[in-house]
Amino acid sequence: MTRLVERDEQLSRLTALLCQATSGTGSIALIEGAAATGKTELLHSFTRSVDGACSRRADGREPDLDTSTDGTSADGASTHGRHADGGPGAGGALLRLHAICSPAERALPLGVVSQLFLAPALPTAFRDRAAELIDRLASTPDTGATERLTAQVLQGLCVELLALVNRSPALITVDDVQHADPESVLWLLWLARRIGPAPVLVVLASDIGPHPGFSAARTELLRYPHSDLIPVGRLSQRGAAELIGQRCGPSATHRLAPAFFSASGGNPLLLHALLDDWRTGRNMAGRSYRQALLTGLRRGGPAGLAVVRGLAVLSGYASEALLSRLVGVNVDVVADTVRAFEAGGLLSDGDFAHPNGRAGVLDDLPPQQRVALHRAAARLLQERGEPATAVAVHIVAGEGADGIPATRILRDAAESHLLELRFAVAVDCLEQALRSAGDGRERAAIRVRLAQVEWRSDPRAAVRHLEQLAGDARAGLLTPGDTIEVCRQLLWQGRPEEATALVERLRAAPDDDPADAGARLRAFELWLMCTHPRPARRRRPVLRGHPTGEGPADRSEPWQRFSAVLADVLIHGRYDEATERTEQLLHKASVQRGTVWTGESALLCLMPEVYADRAERAARWCEAWRRDPRTARLPMSRAELAAVSAEIAVRRGDLATATERARAALEEVSAPAWGTAAGLPLSSLILAASRTGQLPIAAEYLRVPVPASMFESRYGLHYLYARGHYHLVCDNHAAALADFFACGELMRSWALDTPGLVPWRTGAAETWLRQGNREQARRLLNEQLAWVGTDFGRVRGQALRLLAACGSERQRTDLLGDAVEILEGAGDRYELARALADLSHAYHTSGEQRRARQTARRAWHVARSCQAEPLCRELFPGMAEHEVDGPGALEDTALTFLSRAERRVARLASAGYTNRAIAEKLFITESTVEQHLTKVYRKLGVKHREDLPALLHHDIATSA
Repeated sequence: MTRLVERDEQLSRLTALLCQATSGTGSIALIEGAAATGKTELLHSFTRSVDGACSRRADGREPDLDTSTDGTSADGASTHGRHADGGPGAGGALLRLHAICSPAERALPLGVVSQLFLAPALPTAFRDRAAELIDRLASTPDTGATERLTAQVLQGLCVELLALVNRSPALITVDDVQHADPESVLWLLWLARRIGPAPVLVVLASDIGPHPGFSAARTELLRYPHSDLIPVGRLSQRGAAELIGQRCGPSATHRLAPAFFSASGGNPLLLHALLDDWRTGRNMAGRSYRQALLTGLRRGGPAGLAVVRGLAVLSGYASEALLSRLVGVNVDVVADTVRAFEAGGLLSDGDFAHPNGRAGVLDDLPPQQRVALHRAAARLLQERGEPATAVAVHIVAGEGADGIPATRILRDAAESHLLELRFAVAVDCLEQALRSAGDGRERAAIRVRLAQVEWRSDPRAAVRHLEQLAGDARAGLLTPGDTIEVCRQLLWQGRPEEATALVERLRAAPDDDPADAGARLRAFELWLMCTHPRPARRRRPVLRGHPTGEGPADRSEPWQRFSAVLADVLIHGRYDEATERTEQLLHKASVQRGTVWTGESALLCLMPEVYADRAERAARWCEAWRRDPRTARLPMSRAELAAVSAEIAVRRGDLATATERARAALEEVSAPAWGTAAGLPLSSLILAASRTGQLPIAAEYLRVPVPASMFESRYGLHYLYARGHYHLVCDNHAAALADFFACGELMRSWALDTPGLVPWRTGAAETWLRQGNREQARRLLNEQLAWVGTDFGRVRGQALRLLAACGSERQRTDLLGDAVEILEGAGDRYELARALADLSHAYHTSGEQRRARQTARRAWHVARSCQAEPLCRELFPGMAEHEVDGPGALEDTALTFLSRAERRVARLASAGYTNRAIAEKLFITESTVEQHLTKVYRKLGVKHREDLPALLHHDIATSA
């Protein structure tokens, strides 16, 4: 039996009062405290200690009680509780009487007295006389003589009890006396006035709080000189820690005490329940906690339970006045109830100490009553002018509302939640708004928004709405803007026929739409031409005003402006102008990302930069948005950013990062949910696996099912290009040419033949070269170089590398040198490694063996940094790193001439990083990089970056 915590003072006071009673001085003690603070346990502990003391006093013998059936001696006199020597308190047994009060028995006259006086252990004669008196009162009709009879009965019961205790002391305990019936309360008052000289201790236990039936009696009881108030409060933090130590051991005390004390408020009942939950399942505030809290709250009676239920429903908006109106309880009673529950730790600062407490109270509510309370709460909060989000909570929980514009409130609340990226709550609001709306157009508009919101978490979740939305669009229930959104989702899900039909309806609509609707349609046409060209118009639509669609008073949505930028890059070829506009729009987009855009937001924002060969800038934005805490709450945005990041990594030759990010994109959102856009992450995985020699893995990604309509979209071009390179690596030249030329045919027919999208000509030319057809390869490469001009350094360098293989040996070194220089600036390390490898072969053929060896070593290290193992094996078959750098490598002593800063810059330069990339990695300026390289060239006696010894590349990971 564990010791009660922080109850020693109360037990000592009760023990002292009992000693006075056994000496002939009676008293009455009132144990008072908030509900569930351990008053009953204190009573039990006290009576157990009394039993133990009596047993010890009897020196091991049973108490001196007559065990005859009627409790009388041979001469018929009552002997119950008689002391051995016949004197009061002289070693005889203590008479113990106990009663428990309940609200259910308040209507039973003298119900508590009956528990005390009709106990089987009392003498039969005493019980008979008491029963006779109780029956007289219970059977008397309600007449004018009732008051006199009550007095007589109460007097008679007091006389009988005092006669019984005349020869032995008595301990009378009454638990929950605040629920006692009125007649028993009157009897306790009669007894209290008469026990001063009697050997009786009366111990009453009562909850504090609004108890009208007991309040007056309490006041009178406490005014007697022989009365004592014994308060029982919550446990302190130290007491809670002691109790936790008793139950769980000292090691758990420090870890559990703060959270358990906060959730329990020091209430022993709640604290024990928390410990039970923890010991059974390591749960915090689980089932036992909920049940214990409900037990304590029910101690407040029907009014108290109603108040706390209203508090659970209203949550953070529960003022006393509002609670009073909601549950129909007087505002003063509400205030008293809340204070009483706070005093006991059942509530904290007018609310629940733990969210599971509120959940437990709500779950305990009967369903019909819970619905009614939520609907009433919605009406009251709306009348008081609370925010739509606060009202909508109750409309959703109440499955509707009465007397208020529920649909409008729910839609407003959904938009507010979307600003904070609370998508699940916004979906709940929109679904209830859909059920509440009566008008067909309004229902259609809500359904569009619901599909748009669900798309941000999982595009598959929005599929359930598409059939109905397509029907709404055909029926003319949707606005042009909403119809565009439906078309977007149909195209994403691989349903181009339905989307095309809706697009034609949009075009055939009357031309009297507002200006912003017309601009939205023109922007959508541009997006179609760049992403899903099949349903797009054959002619190129141009937005009025600025080619990007943004004028002085532009009110267009972000997707419209980015669609115009995408068209500038892929259709109009305005690369420099588009990138300037993109930078401005990206800054705006970073601020506006709290709103829900039309689908593919990240793809639409960042891919224009990628296609314009601005991969480094796109990477910076991509990383900034990936680190944004808001992105963590949007699975589709995380997936899109991962896919864009993977495409950027492929174009920079960072094959390990490309694989990691593309896999993350497909883990966030599965391939089926990617729909027609699955070609983007899959292409990165296929290309990276092919270039790193992991052909079985690449083949596995090629077996992932994709919709047929993907090949009619821009994302299908990425996929075909990657698949072509896989076939090329596998020496399946016919299949490779088929994929590359399929890319070319689609891009030309769609008017998207730009090298920034996919450089299909270089892929086809490389395939022709593998087959020995130099003329066809030269023709394609010259076309490619004519397209790129001085732009697209990555594609230009790749084309020059391949063109060198088509020409004479005399031209080969110059062309490859130019390719290396361009690729160094472009930042594509994989293509740089291939160009260096070809340049090494060219040096070898021309007899420059030292330069060939140095260039090959550099190519090997650059290829290894990309994890391009096939290229490493091609350069130095079967050789380890120290063997690659050994023959002909610069001696370590030469490196001692370089300072630490110069060595770091030189190592990165030898690995193929551009000056800008080196500056970003080392957090220095490009000018500083150039100064360091000038000193490195002079100290090592080299003239060009490609002449830097490969030994510098040993510690590239540390340098980076």
